[in-house]
Amino acid sequence: MHHPPFSSFHRLIYQALHALHLSPPYDDEFQEAYLIYHQALESYDPDKSKFSTYFYSKLTYHYLSVLRTNREQQAMLARILILQPSVHTDHYFICPSLEERPNRILQLSIDGYSTEEIASMLSLSKSTILRERKKLKRKLSFYVSPMKE
Repeated sequence: MHHPPFSSFHRLIYQALHALHLSPPYDDEFQEAYLIYHQALESYDPDKSKFSTYFYSKLTYHYLSVLRTNREQQAMLARILILQPSVHTDHYFICPSLEERPNRILQLSIDGYSTEEIASMLSLSKSTILRERKKLKRKLSFYVSPMKE
């Protein structure tokens, strides 16, 4: 089955970006749309819908996922900057994914709980909390670095 070329969907992509209130420039979003277009071609079932409808829904879902992830990263960045106001972060803050326990330890640390309090809350030893914090510091140091004066 032959599908229209990617260039014929530019207007549809602009509609999706406008509907989600994303602002220009759209260079990155168009590159992502190109990848989504090819993924949609691979998984498209013509018995279920028109390709343009399918592509639009996949594209919108992708952009919404990116927006949600960005909001979560911005919230984490805000919490870090409250604790470390002299921290410099790159314009594109990308947070690594964390397992449940390290993520919980990070959140409790950001919330101001002491090592002893966190150990008690999570039923872990103080040394385990310290070890996990050390791993977190190493893992997060790539994403957040102290400002040079």
